[in-house]
Amino acid sequence: MVHAWPAHFGFDDILGTSDALQGAIRLARRAAESSYPTLIVGESGTGKELFAQSIHNTSPRGEGPFVAINCGTLCGELAIAEMCGYEAGSFTGADRQARGGLLDAAGNGTVFLDELQDLPPTAQSVLLRFLETGDFVRVGGTRPVHASVNVIAASNITADQLESEQRVRPDLLYRLNCLVIQIPPLRERREDLRPIAEKCLREELHFLGEVEDQVWTALRTCPYSWPGNARGLRNIMLRAILASREDRITAGDLPAELWTDRGTEALNSESNGKRRHNGHRADGIKAVLEASNNNVSETARRLGIHRSTVYRRLAR
Repeated sequence: MVHAWPAHFGFDDILGTSDALQGAIRLARRAAESSYPTLIVGESGTGKELFAQSIHNTSPRGEGPFVAINCGTLCGELAIAEMCGYEAGSFTGADRQARGGLLDAAGNGTVFLDELQDLPPTAQSVLLRFLETGDFVRVGGTRPVHASVNVIAASNITADQLESEQRVRPDLLYRLNCLVIQIPPLRERREDLRPIAEKCLREELHFLGEVEDQVWTALRTCPYSWPGNARGLRNIMLRAILASREDRITAGDLPAELWTDRGTEALNSESNGKRRHNGHRADGIKAVLEASNNNVSETARRLGIHRSTVYRRLAR
């Protein structure tokens, strides 16, 4: 099903000062100035649609529609009808009147193809032809239909993986990767955790209380790899709110899994990797220890570990 979504977000809504994120934003601004297809890649929760809406709103097509579709929802047999529309009575179940599709709805605007790796092969062929000529043919039709549309695609796997795993046909990928924007995950830009979390607390979770500074230290230094990125961060802050008392979030209110192996990234076996992991873990424990007034028993209780484990990790 095709939806024309209001595109509310712009580049000012992308939070973070890390070099990696700022580099992605600069490339996205260049994409907004051009009419070339754009491919956005990034893990789940990194903000691919946020970038897509920002590109659309900044582009000359910003006044046109922004049509977003999850490619995984396109049924293999009906994918072409969803994208191109169909003529009256062209197949069993078709309306008695001709019906437009995704490309019609996005005319003079932007079509955002999310989860590109799930686009059915037949729809990939249609999309390739459209990118080459700007024309498509409705199901049951014989005449080409022209549409002026900017195409932005997104995937939660890299462009190299799209090609090596044969999730997208190579000639289509060559057309789409004119401009490739790689959104870095949160674990690679931990300095951006605080501004994102603060906005989430204020605007999404409507938390009006205080947050101790040790919370930000703990989030930045814990070994957690943030597999859900911004979505996962929101969940962590919600759990901290539910565990807090008197409208004040402390480091001890953060889930214990931030300092355990659960959800942490695979680390290299080299000694420097181990030292970095242990250092992050110790810094996180120190933040909870400080929030617990240097009470080791209370620190162990908040983290869900034994007192001896606290001593051992700090000793490292």
